[in-house]
Amino acid sequence: VAWSADGAYLAVGTSDAKVQIWDAGRAKQIRELVGHTNRVSSLAWSGTILSSGGRDSVICCWDVRKRRDEACVARLTAHEQEICGLKWSPCGQQL
Repeated sequence: VAWSADGAYLAVGTSDAKVQIWDAGRAKQIRELVGHTNRVSSLAWSGTILSSGGRDSVICCWDVRKRRDEACVARLTAHEQEICGLKWSPCGQQL
């Protein structure tokens, strides 16, 4: 799980390869992102970019402002094992 910087949204990685975004104030799921093929094990926010890493060795960077079919703005496939942790730099320029 990962909270957005303002605490308004909670991102949740699931065992069925999805990323859910919840509106914390309303306790309601507002979005589901699909781009992994195995469990999503790590998440990190940088502004409106949510990065997810999974057991499939892939990192997806999602722009949560975009439509579902355009939301994945980067897909990083250089890893060979599960992505166990993600963290954006304080300036938000490096993952």
